[in-house]
Amino acid sequence: MSAIILEVAYSQISAFQSNLKNPFNDWTDRHTAQGFSWRPGSVSFRTLDAEGSATVTVEKGTTLDVSPSTIRAIHVPFHVPTGVGVEVGTIIETVEFELPAGDYTLLFEHGRRDSSGMWCKFRFVPGTTYPRVLRADEALSPEEELLMDAQPAAP
Repeated sequence: MSAIILEVAYSQISAFQSNLKNPFNDWTDRHTAQGFSWRPGSVSFRTLDAEGSATVTVEKGTTLDVSPSTIRAIHVPFHVPTGVGVEVGTIIETVEFELPAGDYTLLFEHGRRDSSGMWCKFRFVPGTTYPRVLRADEALSPEEELLMDAQPAAP
């Protein structure tokens, strides 16, 4: 899939089932420390910068390999119901993508562009695995057991 440019706000970028009424998640201190907040159908990832542009790529993949240029990498389970799209974006704007229904491991990779701004890659790999912070920078301090219980943010 091709890259899109999204404007980040409040240090987060998300992926969620397009049919969710309140798709974004509330964050606790523990979510912030681990770099993401997750609930069934919705996950928000903490970005390197609180705001700014991000080049975003969304793809269906076959491997969970992490690029050497990745600063943060996290994977979580993600379910796509039949007939429901997946949206990726921020509270400012989202883009909808079609994926075959099923269970996926969503690999989120995040880094900086050479010039300025950030990049994010969302790779949906068929099959599921346990959530895991694969690569963390100094701003993250995840606990051994990750918190997988976020609440929807108020509209």
